[in-house]
Amino acid sequence: MVDESARHATSAKSVLAALSIGAVVVAVPVVLKAHPLLAPGGGHSSPGVGTAAAAGRSLPRIVDFGMTSCAPCKVMIGVMSELERQYPDALRAEFVNTAEHPEAMDKYGIRMIPTQIFFSPDGRELFRHVGIMPTDAVVAEWSALGYGLGKARPGRVP
Repeated sequence: MVDESARHATSAKSVLAALSIGAVVVAVPVVLKAHPLLAPGGGHSSPGVGTAAAAGRSLPRIVDFGMTSCAPCKVMIGVMSELERQYPDALRAEFVNTAEHPEAMDKYGIRMIPTQIFFSPDGRELFRHVGIMPTDAVVAEWSALGYGLGKARPGRVP
C-alpha cells in the first residue's frame, strides 16, 4: 500500500517539474529574441568571420558556430554574450547561426555544433573546440594562447 503522503509528494514534484519545463519553454524564445548577439542587424551572425578588424584596431575573436534551436548552442550564446560584456576592449565575440549560413559550416570545416574557433587579430585560426565551453575556460584558453584579456568588467550573467 502506498503511503498517502508519499503519493502527494510525488505528485507535487511532478507538478513542479512540469511548471519548470513550461517556464523554460516560454522564457527561452523571449530571451533569444532580446539577446544582443542575435539582434537583427547586429552583425554577429555573419559567415565572413575572422577577417574584419574591430573599430580602429584588431582584436582577437572567438566565433561560435551553432543554431538557436540547439540546447548546447543556447548555452554558448549566453557565454558569448558574457564574454562580449566582460571584455569589450580585449575580445570580439561572434555567433554564426549555421541554419541561416549553412555555407559557413563547409567554409570552416564545422562538423558538429556548437563549435568555437579562436582567431588571432590578423584572422589566423589559433584553436578550435567542440561543445559547451564555459566562460572561465574560454578566458583560460585565450591566456594559454598568449592573449591575456585583462580584468573582467563586473556583471556576470546569472
